Amino acid sequence: MKMKRVITYLFCLFAVMFALSACGSKSITIKLGGDNKTTEEDSDEKESTEDESVPTVEESAVDKTSTVPVSEQVPQTTQIQTQAEPATAMTQVLTTLYVVNCNESITLRTSDSTSAKEIRQIPLGAAVSFMENAANGFYKVSYNGSTGYALASYLSVDPYNHYVASTTAATDTSWTGKVVRCNEFITLRKTQSTKGEEITKIPLGAIVTVYGSADNGFYYIDYGGIEGYALASYIDVY
Repeated sequence: MKMKRVITYLFCLFAVMFALSACGSKSITIKLGGDNKTTEEDSDEKESTEDESVPTVEESAVDKTSTVPVSEQVPQTTQIQTQAEPATAMTQVLTTLYVVNCNESITLRTSDSTSAKEIRQIPLGAAVSFMENAANGFYKVSYNGSTGYALASYLSVDPYNHYVASTTAATDTSWTGKVVRCNEFITLRKTQSTKGEEITKIPLGAIVTVYGSADNGFYYIDYGGIEGYALASYIDVY
Protein backbone atom coordinates (compact mmCIF):
# COMPACT_ATOMS: atom_id res chain seq x y z
CA MET A 1 0.00 0.00 0.00
CA LYS A 2 2.82 2.36 0.84
CA MET A 3 4.61 1.44 -2.35
CA LYS A 4 1.53 2.10 -4.37
CA ARG A 5 1.25 5.55 -2.82
CA VAL A 6 4.88 6.33 -3.68
CA ILE A 7 4.33 5.27 -7.27
CA THR A 8 1.26 7.49 -7.43
CA TYR A 9 3.24 10.41 -6.06
CA LEU A 10 6.01 9.84 -8.57
CA PHE A 11 3.50 9.67 -11.41
CA CYS A 12 1.92 12.91 -10.23
CA LEU A 13 5.37 14.42 -9.89
CA PHE A 14 6.31 13.62 -13.47
CA ALA A 15 2.96 14.92 -14.67
CA VAL A 16 3.46 18.18 -12.82
CA MET A 17 7.05 18.46 -14.04
CA PHE A 18 5.91 17.91 -17.59
CA ALA A 19 3.21 20.54 -17.24
CA LEU A 20 5.61 23.02 -15.68
CA SER A 21 8.20 22.29 -18.36
CA ALA A 22 5.65 23.19 -20.99
CA CYS A 23 4.91 26.43 -19.15
CA GLY A 24 8.59 27.39 -18.82
CA SER A 25 8.86 26.91 -15.03
CA LYS A 26 12.35 26.61 -13.70
CA SER A 27 11.91 24.93 -10.32
CA ILE A 28 9.42 23.05 -8.11
CA THR A 29 9.76 21.98 -4.50
CA ILE A 30 8.16 18.63 -3.36
CA LYS A 31 8.10 17.62 0.25
CA LEU A 32 8.40 13.87 0.69
CA GLY A 33 8.62 12.29 4.11
CA GLY A 34 9.74 15.51 5.73
CA ASP A 35 12.70 15.93 3.34
CA ASN A 36 12.83 19.00 1.07
CA LYS A 37 13.89 18.16 -2.53
CA THR A 38 14.28 20.84 -5.15
CA THR A 39 14.22 19.93 -8.80
CA GLU A 40 15.25 22.60 -11.31
CA GLU A 41 14.10 22.46 -14.88
CA ASP A 42 15.64 24.50 -17.53
CA SER A 43 13.23 25.80 -20.07
CA ASP A 44 13.62 24.81 -23.68
CA GLU A 45 14.69 28.36 -24.44
CA LYS A 46 17.41 29.14 -21.86
CA GLU A 47 18.55 32.68 -21.58
CA SER A 48 22.19 33.14 -20.94
CA THR A 49 22.83 34.77 -17.59
CA GLU A 50 26.48 35.29 -18.16
CA ASP A 51 27.39 38.80 -19.10
CA GLU A 52 29.48 38.80 -22.17
CA SER A 53 32.55 40.85 -21.74
CA VAL A 54 32.31 43.49 -24.44
CA PRO A 55 35.39 45.59 -24.77
CA THR A 56 34.64 49.31 -24.43
CA VAL A 57 36.17 51.49 -27.04
CA GLU A 58 37.18 54.77 -25.49
CA GLU A 59 36.96 57.72 -27.70
CA SER A 60 39.93 59.97 -27.77
CA ALA A 61 39.78 62.67 -25.16
CA VAL A 62 41.00 65.09 -27.73
CA ASP A 63 38.19 66.35 -29.87
CA LYS A 64 39.00 66.13 -33.49
CA THR A 65 38.00 69.38 -35.12
CA SER A 66 38.18 69.90 -38.80
CA THR A 67 39.09 73.27 -40.12
CA VAL A 68 36.13 74.58 -42.02
CA PRO A 69 36.43 77.82 -43.96
CA VAL A 70 34.42 80.67 -42.55
CA SER A 71 32.64 80.97 -45.83
CA GLU A 72 31.26 77.41 -45.31
CA GLN A 73 30.39 77.86 -41.66
CA VAL A 74 28.40 81.03 -42.23
CA PRO A 75 26.16 81.08 -45.24
CA GLN A 76 27.07 83.88 -47.53
CA THR A 77 24.51 86.56 -48.00
CA THR A 78 24.34 88.47 -51.18
CA GLN A 79 23.97 92.13 -50.59
CA ILE A 80 21.88 93.76 -53.26
CA GLN A 81 22.31 97.48 -53.51
CA THR A 82 19.33 99.08 -55.02
CA GLN A 83 20.09 102.27 -56.82
CA ALA A 84 17.53 104.95 -56.47
CA GLU A 85 16.01 105.69 -59.80
CA PRO A 86 16.73 109.18 -60.92
CA ALA A 87 13.85 111.52 -60.36
CA THR A 88 11.96 112.37 -63.51
CA ALA A 89 11.36 115.95 -62.55
CA MET A 90 10.51 118.24 -65.42
CA THR A 91 13.42 120.57 -65.97
CA GLN A 92 13.80 123.31 -68.51
CA VAL A 93 16.33 122.59 -71.21
CA LEU A 94 18.54 125.66 -71.51
CA THR A 95 20.50 126.64 -74.60
CA THR A 96 24.03 127.91 -74.08
CA LEU A 97 24.86 131.24 -75.67
CA TYR A 98 28.14 133.12 -75.74
CA VAL A 99 28.90 136.81 -75.41
CA VAL A 100 30.20 138.16 -78.72
CA ASN A 101 30.62 141.41 -80.60
CA CYS A 102 31.65 143.57 -77.67
CA ASN A 103 34.94 145.09 -76.53
CA GLU A 104 35.09 143.74 -73.00
CA SER A 105 31.68 142.93 -71.51
CA ILE A 106 27.93 143.36 -71.77
CA THR A 107 25.43 144.34 -69.10
CA LEU A 108 22.98 142.02 -67.41
CA ARG A 109 19.95 144.07 -66.38
CA THR A 110 16.87 143.66 -64.18
CA SER A 111 14.45 144.15 -67.09
CA ASP A 112 14.41 144.29 -70.89
CA SER A 113 15.50 147.90 -71.18
CA THR A 114 18.84 149.68 -71.59
CA SER A 115 17.81 152.01 -68.79
CA ALA A 116 17.07 149.17 -66.37
CA LYS A 117 19.26 148.69 -63.32
CA GLU A 118 22.49 146.82 -63.90
CA ILE A 119 22.90 143.45 -62.16
CA ARG A 120 26.44 142.68 -63.29
CA GLN A 121 28.81 142.65 -66.26
CA ILE A 122 29.23 139.57 -68.44
CA PRO A 123 32.67 139.41 -70.06
CA LEU A 124 33.34 138.78 -73.72
CA GLY A 125 33.33 135.06 -74.54
CA ALA A 126 31.43 134.08 -71.37
CA ALA A 127 28.73 131.41 -71.59
CA VAL A 128 25.18 132.16 -70.48
CA SER A 129 22.01 130.07 -70.36
CA PHE A 130 19.20 131.25 -72.61
CA MET A 131 15.82 131.13 -70.86
CA GLU A 132 13.38 132.96 -73.15
CA ASN A 133 12.93 135.76 -75.61
CA ALA A 134 12.10 139.17 -74.24
CA ALA A 135 10.97 142.50 -75.65
CA ASN A 136 13.11 145.28 -77.10
CA GLY A 137 15.77 142.99 -78.53
CA PHE A 138 16.65 141.36 -75.20
CA TYR A 139 17.04 137.78 -74.08
CA LYS A 140 16.29 136.56 -70.58
CA VAL A 141 19.43 134.70 -69.53
CA SER A 142 21.17 133.25 -66.53
CA TYR A 143 24.84 133.80 -65.76
CA ASN A 144 26.71 132.42 -62.73
CA GLY A 145 23.57 132.26 -60.59
CA SER A 146 22.26 135.67 -61.71
CA THR A 147 19.16 135.92 -63.88
CA GLY A 148 18.40 138.99 -65.94
CA TYR A 149 18.19 140.50 -69.39
CA ALA A 150 20.92 141.08 -71.98
CA LEU A 151 20.83 142.41 -75.52
CA ALA A 152 20.39 139.58 -78.00
CA SER A 153 22.77 141.23 -80.47
CA TYR A 154 25.67 140.34 -78.17
CA LEU A 155 24.75 136.70 -77.75
CA SER A 156 25.35 133.82 -80.13
CA VAL A 157 25.29 130.02 -80.09
CA ASP A 158 28.71 130.17 -81.72
CA PRO A 159 31.41 131.70 -79.51
CA TYR A 160 33.38 132.56 -82.64
CA ASN A 161 30.46 134.08 -84.52
CA HIS A 162 31.98 137.54 -84.96
CA TYR A 163 31.50 139.92 -87.81
CA VAL A 164 34.88 141.20 -88.94
CA ALA A 165 35.23 144.84 -89.85
CA SER A 166 36.25 145.55 -93.42
CA THR A 167 39.94 146.15 -93.91
CA THR A 168 39.29 148.07 -97.11
CA ALA A 169 37.41 150.90 -95.46
CA ALA A 170 39.05 154.30 -95.79
CA THR A 171 40.28 154.88 -92.26
CA ASP A 172 41.37 158.44 -93.01
CA THR A 173 37.75 159.55 -93.51
CA SER A 174 36.18 157.55 -90.67
CA TRP A 175 34.99 159.19 -87.48
CA THR A 176 33.57 158.15 -84.12
CA GLY A 177 29.84 158.44 -83.55
CA LYS A 178 27.37 157.88 -80.75
CA VAL A 179 23.84 156.47 -80.89
CA VAL A 180 21.34 159.14 -79.87
CA ARG A 181 17.66 160.12 -80.09
CA CYS A 182 16.21 156.60 -79.83
CA ASN A 183 14.19 154.95 -77.12
CA GLU A 184 16.46 152.01 -76.47
CA PHE A 185 18.40 150.93 -79.55
CA ILE A 186 18.79 151.24 -83.30
CA THR A 187 19.12 148.46 -85.86
CA LEU A 188 22.26 147.55 -87.75
CA ARG A 189 21.25 146.10 -91.13
CA LYS A 190 22.91 144.33 -94.04
CA THR A 191 21.60 146.83 -96.61
CA GLN A 192 20.85 150.56 -96.60
CA SER A 193 17.09 150.02 -96.23
CA THR A 194 14.67 149.82 -93.31
CA LYS A 195 13.57 146.52 -94.83
CA GLY A 196 17.09 145.16 -94.90
CA GLU A 197 17.94 142.04 -92.87
CA GLU A 198 18.82 142.80 -89.27
CA ILE A 199 22.35 142.01 -88.10
CA THR A 200 22.13 143.22 -84.54
CA LYS A 201 20.79 145.98 -82.34
CA ILE A 202 22.86 148.92 -81.12
CA PRO A 203 21.76 150.29 -77.75
CA LEU A 204 21.26 153.97 -76.98
CA GLY A 205 24.54 155.67 -76.11
CA ALA A 206 26.71 153.05 -77.83
CA ILE A 207 29.88 154.18 -79.61
CA VAL A 208 30.34 153.29 -83.29
CA THR A 209 32.83 153.96 -86.05
CA VAL A 210 31.33 155.68 -89.08
CA TYR A 211 33.05 154.91 -92.38
CA GLY A 212 30.88 157.08 -94.61
CA SER A 213 27.47 157.98 -95.87
CA ALA A 214 25.26 155.58 -97.79
CA ASP A 215 21.99 155.80 -99.70
CA ASN A 216 18.55 156.32 -98.14
CA GLY A 217 19.89 158.28 -95.15
CA PHE A 218 22.13 155.50 -93.81
CA TYR A 219 25.68 155.39 -92.57
CA TYR A 220 28.01 152.51 -93.19
CA ILE A 221 29.41 151.84 -89.73
CA ASP A 222 31.25 149.40 -87.53
CA TYR A 223 29.90 148.43 -84.14
CA GLY A 224 31.95 146.12 -81.95
CA GLY A 225 33.65 144.58 -84.99
CA ILE A 226 30.37 144.21 -86.89
CA GLU A 227 29.90 146.14 -90.12
CA GLY A 228 26.55 147.24 -91.45
CA TYR A 229 24.16 150.07 -92.15
CA ALA A 230 22.37 152.26 -89.61
CA LEU A 231 20.17 155.31 -89.99
CA ALA A 232 22.31 158.45 -89.89
CA SER A 233 19.64 160.38 -87.99
CA TYR A 234 20.40 158.38 -84.87
CA ILE A 235 24.16 158.87 -84.93
CA ASP A 236 25.97 162.02 -83.91
CA VAL A 237 29.66 162.81 -83.74
CA TYR A 238 31.06 161.63 -80.46
